[in-house]
Amino acid sequence: MLGVSIGIITLIVVGWAILKGKYAPLVLFLSGAIMLLCSVMFDTGTFMPKKALPTGNDYLNIIEFIRYMFSTRLAGLGLLIMVMVGFASYMTHIGANDAFVRIAIKPLGLIKNPYVMVFIAFLLGKLVSMVITSAVGLGVLCLALMGPALAALGMNKKSIGAVFVTSGAASLVLIGGSTAAASAASGLSILDYVFLYKIPAGLPTCLAMGIAHAFWQRYLDRKEGWVCKDHIGDKLIFEGEVKAPSSAAPMIYALLPFLPMILVVVFSRYVLSSIKLDISALILLCVVVAMMFEAVRWKGDFKKLSEGLKVFLQAMGKAMSGVVALVIAAGVFAEGFKALGMLDAIVGLATDFGFGALGMSIMFVVITVLVTIIAGSNGASFYPIVEMIPKIAKDMGVNPVSLVLPMHQASTIARPLSPVAGVVIAIAGMLKMNPLELIKRSSVPCIVGLIVHHVLVFCLAV
Repeated sequence: MLGVSIGIITLIVVGWAILKGKYAPLVLFLSGAIMLLCSVMFDTGTFMPKKALPTGNDYLNIIEFIRYMFSTRLAGLGLLIMVMVGFASYMTHIGANDAFVRIAIKPLGLIKNPYVMVFIAFLLGKLVSMVITSAVGLGVLCLALMGPALAALGMNKKSIGAVFVTSGAASLVLIGGSTAAASAASGLSILDYVFLYKIPAGLPTCLAMGIAHAFWQRYLDRKEGWVCKDHIGDKLIFEGEVKAPSSAAPMIYALLPFLPMILVVVFSRYVLSSIKLDISALILLCVVVAMMFEAVRWKGDFKKLSEGLKVFLQAMGKAMSGVVALVIAAGVFAEGFKALGMLDAIVGLATDFGFGALGMSIMFVVITVLVTIIAGSNGASFYPIVEMIPKIAKDMGVNPVSLVLPMHQASTIARPLSPVAGVVIAIAGMLKMNPLELIKRSSVPCIVGLIVHHVLVFCLAV
């Protein structure tokens, strides 16, 4: 009971620190180390993995465990996340993402009904989200490229903002840091996690959110007295300078952002099972292929190629200090949490109340949603909790996917509901709107998305 009490107090302090904007990796590292220290002092549980070498002193084992976490996570999941981030940044640098976006927005000129456009624009945003992993970057880019066309159809700028602030919700990102962490926690390959669970649950969820958007925006427009036909030809004026991406990249570059997932499928048991490539190696191969395209494009200009490689490596470094540090710190925190007996207490409480997989999943989703709304970050809510899922799922005898995936997507769907989320602040600022107006316009589609996605996951995983 003492360990549980310490764990609860630590959770409260950690939550307060993160909400205050403190550096999350440091908060999680310190809190995890303190919980590990308490577990040694009060003998509440063990934490040394079998592959880690004990030092001969229980207290120094804490340092050895942290070293072990750095060693294993950096070489495995950490490296994967870093090369993923590096690849995404390189795609932006060479204009490949922009080439894809230019193709994606062409259908806009064919549709005249503004509320049909709400639906189509949301789906186009989801399509673009498959290659642009940053919620802020995605929202701002879609707004800059598609916003003026939507305004010219008479669409309310509040509706336009809501459509693009939710573009990253119910993420369809094929390769990303959170996807890698979620697949690892589920005990699945990225390919199986994405194509057997994430996409089958995500696509219908996106359709449901798009339909909800169309009806909700229409309802609020009528309530506010907005008549679209009276605003046909309106111009959308952005606050601050918004530059459209360069159109210099050849259109064939639009294929490059999808190359990793194409090769993942090619070098899998479904196609070429004789060739086995680690996903990190596969992404590095994609970088080499992209550099070959760049070499042809710039006629072997060494300076251009060097600039591209520098962008790739710098993005890897930023990922190390950001997402990867958070993942490692979350691992230390989760182990301290377990060593104090907190997970056993949660499973026992869930059993006492008759919670099955569904009840436990709902509980984690609610926690994830609340933390995301308050903190404005899906990473701060997802990474610390997902570390605990494998053990909970094993103890309860349930499919880990049924716990991981609802929580994974809940962290993205809840983000547009946070007044401190970067994408909400950025788009509200560009449109000179109150962030709460964006949240109001996004609320119903996000709630629909949360419910539909949860139901779909359980149909797939149970």
